[in-house]
Amino acid sequence: MRIYNTATRQVEEFSTYLPKLARGYVCGVTPYDHIHVGHGRVYVVFDIFRRYLELLGYQVKLVINFTDVDDKIIARAREEFGQEAQKRWREVPERYITEFFQLSTQLYLKPAHSYPRVTDHVEEMTTWISTLVERGYAYAAPDGSIYFQVGKVPNYGLLSRQKIEELMAGARVEPEPGKKNPLDFALWKSWTPGEPWWNSPWCPGRPGWHLECVVMSTKYLGAPFDFHGGGADLIFPHHENEVAIAKAYLGLDNFARYWMHVGYLTVRGEKMSKSLGNVITLREALAKYGGETLRMTYALSHYRKPMEFSQEALEQAGEMVKTIYTAYDELSQAVVDAGERDLEEVGVEKYVEAFHNAMEDDLSTQEAAQQLYNAAKYIISTVLHKIEKISRERALVILKQYVEMADVLGVLERREIPKQLKEAIETMVEVRSKLRQERQYQLADFIREKLKTIGVELHDFGPKTYYTTRRQVI
Repeated sequence: MRIYNTATRQVEEFSTYLPKLARGYVCGVTPYDHIHVGHGRVYVVFDIFRRYLELLGYQVKLVINFTDVDDKIIARAREEFGQEAQKRWREVPERYITEFFQLSTQLYLKPAHSYPRVTDHVEEMTTWISTLVERGYAYAAPDGSIYFQVGKVPNYGLLSRQKIEELMAGARVEPEPGKKNPLDFALWKSWTPGEPWWNSPWCPGRPGWHLECVVMSTKYLGAPFDFHGGGADLIFPHHENEVAIAKAYLGLDNFARYWMHVGYLTVRGEKMSKSLGNVITLREALAKYGGETLRMTYALSHYRKPMEFSQEALEQAGEMVKTIYTAYDELSQAVVDAGERDLEEVGVEKYVEAFHNAMEDDLSTQEAAQQLYNAAKYIISTVLHKIEKISRERALVILKQYVEMADVLGVLERREIPKQLKEAIETMVEVRSKLRQERQYQLADFIREKLKTIGVELHDFGPKTYYTTRRQVI
């Protein structure tokens, strides 16, 4: 598999530091407002990437964070709560984090391994800052804020291909008092009355944005890990500054092997923005079109390129999803009509091969989606008409190959499994829960692995276990 690496500006062969374990971090939302369809694109892209790696036999450890304290969150709390903002500010991120999980379910995003929050990791961040100050990479401003010295890090700007001379002229630099250099950025922000704060060796305050992700990603994934991603707008300054901090603290030129970035989403040719009034929330889009149509719409554009979000694109994707369901429904019903042996050579291998070639060519989902659609049309036009001339075993192979392609893109998620099978699965889940309560973890893990082989994945959240079916049980 080949993936474009923003760090090298080249398409590179994908490999992981540990055999068959892919560790990745995707920058999450700042939960101060409704999630929009641009966010949705980023998370669907990495969900498809994760699903394909799993199809290839990888275990994927994916981490997505929440920046749950931020200037925008504080501003929203002041708008809503006025003088009570300092007491009630947490209500803002909690509301939109809850929405994130609700919409993730509707968008059929597989659960991440961890969802770390900034507010749960302040202590680790102050430890990093103390070390950076001791090593001379950071300094205290008169108000107690701590700034990172960009000039101390060799090759600053390499990830984003930014020239320091141009940046010094004022490009994307926030003026802040106490800086030695206008490019330096805050690791710790001193407290302002009315804002939330934490104790630190320097002053009451809160962590800076760029520090947060490098601390949390390396805590949960180790360093170096395999891939780090997000929207293209994060390349500079956020990801560039993460790299700088990691160089100073960890001594690594790149703490993530591959940097992957998803292109902008546009509406009527313009980037979505509140000032233009063209922001479309994910909730709106899901309510009108559904998760599978939205996923297919995203898949029909290459992830690195700008994507025009239009009604025409959504309608095209919706029609493709209908055809994909028709092929699945009719073939799964027709399997009983298959013969005892193969009298004709019928199969979807050429579509499967083209699908894999596309996915392995820098995640070219637009071609992969087309191949899945072509396979659906072939099943309807040819396979179903010859079902009596192929064996039941062959029909099941075709169905399995077809479903595996669909599962990578996250369509056919609404297909139902037989009632008797569903009851059997739920019984197994209950048995496993009792085994866990009795601390018989070896038997519980055995059940989990057996269920996984037939496409049933278990997700433990405290004492409660939920299950999802990702492949048709055949």
